Amino acid sequence: MEPPSWSARFSRLRQLFWFFFLLTIGYMIWVRSYLAPLNSDEIVQFEIAKTAGKAQAIIDNWKQTGKYEQGVKSTYFAYIFMVLYTLAIALGCLFISACTGNEIMIKGGKGFAWLIILATACDVIENISLAHTIRGPVSQWNVTVAYNLARVKFSIVIVCILFMLVCALYWVISRLAGEKS
Repeated sequence: MEPPSWSARFSRLRQLFWFFFLLTIGYMIWVRSYLAPLNSDEIVQFEIAKTAGKAQAIIDNWKQTGKYEQGVKSTYFAYIFMVLYTLAIALGCLFISACTGNEIMIKGGKGFAWLIILATACDVIENISLAHTIRGPVSQWNVTVAYNLARVKFSIVIVCILFMLVCALYWVISRLAGEKS
């Protein structure tokens, strides 16, 4: 059996990217409404609490305002989100770099697609630390692990998204300049 042609692989890559991109966006919207009144800013503040005292203050506030159970649920929903954003960003790096037709960008896309998996590994460990923290007792070790891994994760995600934007800009400029890709 013959391997699929480049155009067939590209078409499939495009379909998968848009599917997982839209699924990730839809999931984010659904989770946001399901976890209300807890919002994503509060979850991020918990992720980057940095000190056990601040983490405990956030948990205490959630208990007083009726958001604690939603905070616990958010640690479970995070695992599904990790799978979705990893696939969306990895496929985005591959697809958008392939759109450029530039060999260096395409190789970069493959590298960044692997890099986002490192961000997800950080996110898994971070989420385990957050789950231990939210269920108590709050330890500085778990808070520090979550804080440092959240910083690494967010940095990698930002770099991967910036790479996709650079590839998209490269593609648009190439198209406007009349180059074929």
